[in-house]
Amino acid sequence: MRKTFLLMLVFSLLGGCSQLTQQPVAPLMIDPQQVQQLQQWSAEGRIGIRWPEDSQSANLDWEQALDRYRIQLSGPLGQGGLKILGSAHEVSLQRSGDDQVHRAATPEALMQQLLGWHLPLTQAQYWIRGIPAPSSEALPLHEPSNGFIQSGWRVEYPRLTYAAGMVLPEKLRLTRDDLRITVIINEWTRQDER
Repeated sequence: MRKTFLLMLVFSLLGGCSQLTQQPVAPLMIDPQQVQQLQQWSAEGRIGIRWPEDSQSANLDWEQALDRYRIQLSGPLGQGGLKILGSAHEVSLQRSGDDQVHRAATPEALMQQLLGWHLPLTQAQYWIRGIPAPSSEALPLHEPSNGFIQSGWRVEYPRLTYAAGMVLPEKLRLTRDDLRITVIINEWTRQDER
């Protein structure tokens, strides 16, 4: 009787285990309306830049408050680091160890002139959050890629995460011609909740 009871108990536990199999987890999806409301934020991570002649990487620290931003790139980058301050009307760039501050109307023109490459910062403040910039049309990518094409850039989101109370990119890849920029975000922070 005791053996029968133990066998029944084992079989009932095994039967219960088969019902505990994990249900498929729904893939994370960015809610564009929710992300659009995120106007004051910071993101910390890494950026890798690759073009045919070279590749470089750096730490990334980006703070955005409405149309004002501060982007700090530190690490190799050939120069040791960059600090970019900007708004809708002006941008300044300063290299580590250099007292000279370079200024221009757009970050793209300034970076291209000084560095030979540029991150499309005007649109990237949207792209980094997982949404197209409202300034121009975006064409969605077809499965299995998650992202879009906008202003000649292919913007892909291989990994998403839940952070700052919403779904945001953990990894994004920007590609245009032979330039490829990969950004990995380790930490998202809402500035309005600090």
